[in-house]
Amino acid sequence: MNNSKHTVIEVDTNLVEIEKGFNPREAVIGDLCYEQEPVKSMIVSIKQAFKEGRQVDMIKVVKRKGKYLVRQGHTRFHGLKLAISEGANIPKLSVILIDYKNEIEEYLENLDGNRSNGLNPVGQAHALAHAVSLGYSVEELAMRYQRSTTAIRNMLKILDMPLELQRLISLNLIKKTLAIEIMLKYSNDHKMVLKHIEGFLPGVKNIETTTSKIVGIPEHNAAGAGPDTLNKGGPEKKNSAVTRKTLGIKRLSHKKTERLKSEFLELVESTHTESITNTQTELKFGRDSA
Repeated sequence: MNNSKHTVIEVDTNLVEIEKGFNPREAVIGDLCYEQEPVKSMIVSIKQAFKEGRQVDMIKVVKRKGKYLVRQGHTRFHGLKLAISEGANIPKLSVILIDYKNEIEEYLENLDGNRSNGLNPVGQAHALAHAVSLGYSVEELAMRYQRSTTAIRNMLKILDMPLELQRLISLNLIKKTLAIEIMLKYSNDHKMVLKHIEGFLPGVKNIETTTSKIVGIPEHNAAGAGPDTLNKGGPEKKNSAVTRKTLGIKRLSHKKTERLKSEFLELVESTHTESITNTQTELKFGRDSA
């Protein structure tokens, strides 16, 4: 099905680049995804491996206009650039050049690579939605990743949440189940949902969502950056997690939690075509509607 070629080549390190927005890990929070654990620690670990000359799995790239764009290995790329910024001399880099005959398989190469360092639910949703937009059906995705079609559809429905709520999930400031519970409480009314959690939103409203620079993590702060430092350019304010305790909501049983997921799917299906806010996304499934 792949119909691809993989070739190991050595290239000028300066010609290896990241394509902005290609990695679904960056969805809705941009560069901040590389400052979240465990990604942040992995970047530091990979940086150290490069500095010490230890073996690092090769990055997979495609060639575009004389440049080599990363298709799998964004975390390794950031580790490489961080090592170079700290004095490592790495003028040449061995990479795996891939040549896919279709765009969807090229994109899924990246999604497959993220399985070892799992995407958060929002990243998964954006990745699957993009795969659908490129022509993959929900059934094909379910078969490829050994999940039920209902599970795939449930993941996609996260995109029906307000952007700010997606960001809270991505930054691990709220659990997906609690976010779903809040959406159900207000019948998918984005305005009411945002009002309910407005005290937690100042740090996530104006996050830059495209990768514009190489993330550098100073040694002394390798384990310290994260959600508490989100309010760049604004007043200092610590971002606390949105929990049932802070919202005064009781914990649900496992049975009720599973029912919630089913109810959320039914809710967003029934309100799917309603234009509640400009951030709501309509998804079309299958090759014929992609």
